Amino acid sequence: MNKINEPARESFLYKIWLDRTFGELLATVDGRKIEIREKGVRNFDAGPDFLNALVLLEGKMVRGDIEIHPIAGDWFSHGHHHDPRYNNVILHVVTMSCPPDFRTLRQDGQIIPTLNLDQFLEKTAEELENDPEFHVDAASPVICALSVEDDNKITRILERAGEARLALKVNRFVERRQTDSWDQIFYQSIFEALGYSKNQIPFRNLAQKLPLETLWDYLWNDPPNIARSKAEAYLMGAAGLLPSQSVAKETTFDAEIQNTVDELENYWRNFPLQQKIDHLHAEAWRFFRLRPQNFPTRRIAAAAVYVLRFLNDGFVGSIEKVVLSCEKQPIKAIRELAKLFFVEAEGFWHDHYCFDQVHLNGVSAQKDQAIVGQDRAKDIVVNVVIPGMIAYAGEADDGRLRIAMKEIYAQFPRLSENEVTRFMRKQLFGQENSGPQQMGVRHQQGLIHLNKSLCRPDRCNACLGEDVF
Repeated sequence: MNKINEPARESFLYKIWLDRTFGELLATVDGRKIEIREKGVRNFDAGPDFLNALVLLEGKMVRGDIEIHPIAGDWFSHGHHHDPRYNNVILHVVTMSCPPDFRTLRQDGQIIPTLNLDQFLEKTAEELENDPEFHVDAASPVICALSVEDDNKITRILERAGEARLALKVNRFVERRQTDSWDQIFYQSIFEALGYSKNQIPFRNLAQKLPLETLWDYLWNDPPNIARSKAEAYLMGAAGLLPSQSVAKETTFDAEIQNTVDELENYWRNFPLQQKIDHLHAEAWRFFRLRPQNFPTRRIAAAAVYVLRFLNDGFVGSIEKVVLSCEKQPIKAIRELAKLFFVEAEGFWHDHYCFDQVHLNGVSAQKDQAIVGQDRAKDIVVNVVIPGMIAYAGEADDGRLRIAMKEIYAQFPRLSENEVTRFMRKQLFGQENSGPQQMGVRHQQGLIHLNKSLCRPDRCNACLGEDVF
């Protein structure tokens, strides 16, 4: 075979990154041991290629973004070293020749590790891309090995896969417990959930810049209406999204907006820690291609509600109360937990989605419009509350709480379908919306786990094994 001098396409490298299972033998170009715990979520907007990845670098857990280039020097030729959007990149993945002294420099001056994939592939990436034996013929579809089994067996495997996915989430909470209090962990995790995929990172950074205990210290003695406005002002200010930070100076507001703006700006100016907080910049937040109801300004308003709602008993105490009051009634517990995270749109946010535009297009007249609706509230329960409380129960040696949370997980109805669950349903049952009627959230999580962990051409029968989970 002739030597290939052209680098592999980035789209091909994305496929390798997602499809390959990397072991524990990876090392950066400068010799540091690195393990890939989570590969991140593909980013289709401007910025890094994969968001919210998790790596273990020299024994230290680091979460952030991944940028992939065929050639290491592309980092500089593409101008990423001048772009603050890349300041959350924790790993630069490259191929081809990459000298051991190469350094990836971010705009904030940090040097981040570089991983040369070619050192850990059976062939170089450019050779693999040009190797016909490596590619599966698209005209010959691969039949899913699990799809030929009966529905009862598929259901059992999905339940086991769902439990495996839950265990991974529980372990992440246990890992975070090494550095944070339980309330801070829940606070930050809920913030991340409010950010969806597009704003997850700035929400996480916001929770770190303005910790929960700090907020509580400055709010606990205020009347509820004042405390809520202050919480909103402090969070908006730390996020860099108050009008004085994010709106053109020549912008004029109508009287209703101006009154709200003046109140929030005043609270932020008088916040004792205002000068000490290294606030985010408006450019960190993404509004593009978001439904107005999901704008980060509205989600921050919801976060302020949570800060006050859980002030007296904390996140753990409040959730535990709800769960144990419905101990023998998991369906009731599910409804009550969802209520705990439902946030009705009130006051200014009933018909506004940011400060420089007046009304929610087409929805301002809906009196039941929520900032956090039932679907997102249930997402928070499934992805934050259940694994977080199981992790807490393990530390507290509280078997009663753990059993209650596991039963809630087993009984939880399925959430809205997403691209992954629809694809996996089609793989297993022939159609996107088909499958056993009794499938709940545990089975959905199982579909996601199979897709992310086992659904690979070289592991097609893995999910049939008894000891794979």
